Amino acid sequence: MVGQERAQEIVEAAISACRADAVEAVLMSDVDNLTRFANSEIHQNASVSSDILYVRAICGKREGWATTNQLTSEAVRDAAALAVEIAMVQPENPDFPGLAGLCRYEEAGGYDERTASFSARERAMAVKAITAIADKHELNASGAFRTRVTGMAIANSEGASAWMRGTDSAISAVIMTGYDSNAGSGYAEAASWSAGNLDARAIGERAVEKCLSSRNPGALEPGEYEAILEPAAVVDMMETLALMGINGISFIEGRSYASGRIGSKITSDMVTIEDNWHDPGLLPRPFDLEGVPRRPVTLIEHGVASGMIFDRLAAKKAGTESTGHALVGGALKGGYPLHLRMSPGESSIGEMVASTGRGVYVTRFNYTNVVHPTKTIFTGMTRDGTYLIEDGRIVRPLRNLRFTDSILDGILANIVAVSRDTELLPVAGGRGIYRAPAIKTAKLNFIGTTA
Repeated sequence: MVGQERAQEIVEAAISACRADAVEAVLMSDVDNLTRFANSEIHQNASVSSDILYVRAICGKREGWATTNQLTSEAVRDAAALAVEIAMVQPENPDFPGLAGLCRYEEAGGYDERTASFSARERAMAVKAITAIADKHELNASGAFRTRVTGMAIANSEGASAWMRGTDSAISAVIMTGYDSNAGSGYAEAASWSAGNLDARAIGERAVEKCLSSRNPGALEPGEYEAILEPAAVVDMMETLALMGINGISFIEGRSYASGRIGSKITSDMVTIEDNWHDPGLLPRPFDLEGVPRRPVTLIEHGVASGMIFDRLAAKKAGTESTGHALVGGALKGGYPLHLRMSPGESSIGEMVASTGRGVYVTRFNYTNVVHPTKTIFTGMTRDGTYLIEDGRIVRPLRNLRFTDSILDGILANIVAVSRDTELLPVAGGRGIYRAPAIKTAKLNFIGTTA
């Protein structure tokens, strides 16, 4: 992986080579290590080193992006020239806000030397801890263990300059008895910026327990039920909510769940969701990909829509300041939340179950898709541990259920309990880590049983 000194040399070289009114360069560098297993055996060990340089050329109010994964002097010059060519054929953007200037950034941790040097053998031993538990019960184990080192350098012609490096890791396990309709399946997952914080044995034990308890599932008639959602299902909802409008441009254009609703009650009082990179369990990123210091933003506070994230373009259009949530390469203008966390409550999962007359216990969601962004309606299925609750007890496993409901106006508006304990789980695609508690909602609309 490219180190700090070399990374800063590369972005400065790109700026010097670019014949534009203004220029920005970002270098993303990482080493991604992955051990995957299936049928209780490791079938892939991979280590991929990647360096991508992004160059943004500004010509008047036109902008063009070019990228290269070759870091030779010639490749850097070619990318800088191509960015100018692309900019010159783009329409002018009257709302272009200019580039960020010189900024001061907070110090950030998030780099763990043990994680950076974690070997394939160490990952294999963690996998062995999971498969050994599965083998003891004659079960089938699959999953993955990932460790990663990242570096990011940014500079522009206005004087902005920043560098950071970090580490992250995640383990997932799915344990199955087989593939027939009566088979049981269990799941567990965890993430951390330090691989030493991950307990592979505990993950294996949790997934095995879910697998054994979910054998011979029964059906459940469609309808609205009380539901207890483990943190994995809550994180899935938070990711989906991010796609439904935690974005400054969507907010301005009326396509966000929060458009026209700031200051209005949108969920239960028990819900507080923020994007806060200061949370010690998340991946600390003190600046965004425009070189703007990243600010904590409370999106929902005790049920009230209270804030939104903005990159520089969205901030100018909204007449406010960037919150430091820009992505790179011109992708998803308006910003994206990488550090979502839902605040804990005062309950426990056991207390939630004990207070439920008849409901559904959900380990996680699967294949969730957006149906209506502004109404936050989504659909998907339960997976790897779904159970019926009656009279305060989990009484039997259920076949996976399909649901369709509104995240805000349905599930979160009807929350009656939030757990005091939270979990750290990876965001799909490795973009970050989110923190979530378990929740109990008085209403989740299940529309049928899946195979």
